[in-house]
Amino acid sequence: MRLSGSRSHPIALGLLGALLCPGTAHAHAMSASVEVRPEVVRVIVYFEDDLPAERATVTVTNAAGAEVASGTADEHGVCSFPPPPPGEYKLVANSAGHTARVTFVVAPTAEAGASVEFATPSVNRPLGLALGIGGLLGASALFWLFRRRS
Repeated sequence: MRLSGSRSHPIALGLLGALLCPGTAHAHAMSASVEVRPEVVRVIVYFEDDLPAERATVTVTNAAGAEVASGTADEHGVCSFPPPPPGEYKLVANSAGHTARVTFVVAPTAEAGASVEFATPSVNRPLGLALGIGGLLGASALFWLFRRRS
């Protein structure tokens, strides 16, 4: 089926835009880091511009999915709780529609004063920028070719 007239351009551009758009947009990504110490687990929740995620809700679950700790970050994005029993845990932090997930381990025995830190991976901004510009250039070239054929 061929679309004719000037109506085909907006339809083609709409379809092309839908194909090139990312599934989710992260204008202000959030991350979390976890520091496990013998006396406390300290969570720091922050946005990509290093602003603290104030009042972020923090939930920790064990391997079976049972909640073992929860809390709310303070004005510095910090939330602390007593260390759970040894094992692997998943932390989920939520703030204003943003989510950070971190998996961390509480070791069976820890040396006094030793700490282990876990952090969410950072976003590769240059790659994202290159892909975005490449997508725009590709869409422009397709539009130009489509318009030239009409």
